[in-house]
Amino acid sequence: MIALPELMYVLSLFRIVDFGRLMFGIPWLEAMVSYGTRYMYVVMFGAILGGLYLLLGVLGLVFSNSEKMAKWLAILCAGIFVFHIVTLASAFFSGGFTYVSVFFLAVPVIYFLGAAQNARNKKLRNSAIAYSFIAPNLIGFGIFTLIPMAFALILSFMQWELSDNSFMFVGLDNFKRMATDHLFLPSLRNTAIFTIITVPLTMALALCLALLLNNKLKGRAIFRGVMFFPYVASLIAMAAVWNQIFHPSWGPVNQFLNWLGMDSVQFTTSPWIIPNIAFFTAWRNMGYFMIIYLAGLQSIPTELYEAASIDGASSFKRFIYITWPQLRFVTFFVSVMLTIICFRVFDQVIIITNNDVPGSAATTLVVHIFRIAFRSWDFGYASSVAMVLLSIVLTITIIQFLIQRRIER
Repeated sequence: MIALPELMYVLSLFRIVDFGRLMFGIPWLEAMVSYGTRYMYVVMFGAILGGLYLLLGVLGLVFSNSEKMAKWLAILCAGIFVFHIVTLASAFFSGGFTYVSVFFLAVPVIYFLGAAQNARNKKLRNSAIAYSFIAPNLIGFGIFTLIPMAFALILSFMQWELSDNSFMFVGLDNFKRMATDHLFLPSLRNTAIFTIITVPLTMALALCLALLLNNKLKGRAIFRGVMFFPYVASLIAMAAVWNQIFHPSWGPVNQFLNWLGMDSVQFTTSPWIIPNIAFFTAWRNMGYFMIIYLAGLQSIPTELYEAASIDGASSFKRFIYITWPQLRFVTFFVSVMLTIICFRVFDQVIIITNNDVPGSAATTLVVHIFRIAFRSWDFGYASSVAMVLLSIVLTITIIQFLIQRRIER
């Protein structure tokens, strides 16, 4: 296994001077030093930290076969990682937080893995190799998901003044504002209605397609690709086609209703807008979950169907007593994923409505959060609504797991 510190030794050469400026940020030093000297301190901090990384690279390169040195390198890397966390927290609360510095959290982790890989302890080395494979995903999750979630949680108890980039602790005031927000409950209701329509509809369509295309049909590979195409195609293009299909004047759906003697339906206005978006979402996602159901169907032992056929079971009974019970884990996974996806619905609402539906007709929770944050520039209140959304999704997911566990018993 190639030692990772050698790679970081090269990377550290490019960050000796610039690291301090990105790590601490100018506002963080303004309270400590004068305007004329703060740049000197920034360069000093950058040189010290850059030199430390350079030293780690040299140590990892020279003592790569020393178990004792690998242990000390691992301890030193863990200390640097803690130092990063403390520095980021201090910079955040003092108004000098630089989000780019979050990327540097990955550097001590890589050093730690490199040092552990070079250890003579076989168990430690094998664990380090395993963690090296999952480290890119975990680091990406930490940078782009975990840290923003923690930042939003802290921000939900604060008021962020963008004029002077200051933070003020307001406690539960942001959460209390939801009681007087005339769009919060309608957006929550719209999200719930959208989820109730979309989840069972998508599951039913995906399962029916999977059952149909699991048979030995001519050209079934082509049909599978056609059904999967809406999921991989551009969302904007799919939404544009959908809007043309349901256009009130020349859309084929309304033309068919007019041919039957019925009036045209405004599918982009209340009360049809949420069901319209729900049907679009189900149509777009059914191909993806069809593939998941197909994988589940193909994992069912054929001996079960052969035994049922010998006993004279009809196709319906084979589905009820064999197929559906065997797909319970797949159905559970699909239901959980669809619920999370539906509560996070945003793109479809913005594109189908062209972001011009007034009031609460098509406002979902995520759309409401977006408008609070990037139209009213009230990031504190937007973060509190986001935390409520996270709590709702987490609660529903836990309930789904508990129901699944009780069914298995």
